[in-house]
Amino acid sequence: MGDSESFVIVGAGMAGAKGAEALRDQGFDGRITLLGDEAHRPYERPPLSKEYLMGSAEFDAAYVHPETWYADNRVDLRLNTSARHIDRSLRQVEVADGTRLEFDKLMLATGAHPRSL
Repeated sequence: MGDSESFVIVGAGMAGAKGAEALRDQGFDGRITLLGDEAHRPYERPPLSKEYLMGSAEFDAAYVHPETWYADNRVDLRLNTSARHIDRSLRQVEVADGTRLEFDKLMLATGAHPRSL
């Protein structure tokens, strides 16, 4: 993948953050945009570290990456930003404020909710 390519990741949870990390680790040098509808950067959901649950660690221990990791790795982390529409034919993601982001590759990492039977 070249440096002119763009990769949009919808979902700024553990999977989305690790997806961005894997792209950089595997040499992807293009633009990465990570969209998350929460106000917090990606964290373990729920934060299950033993230290946090026992009260001996701060919530910061639950974050997937340190705050500076995203800028250091040229990942455009957009918090409070939910995807409203994906147009596969135009290769665009429209976010809630109407902005359209173009992509060459798209990863959906939105997670799941339990289904009631």
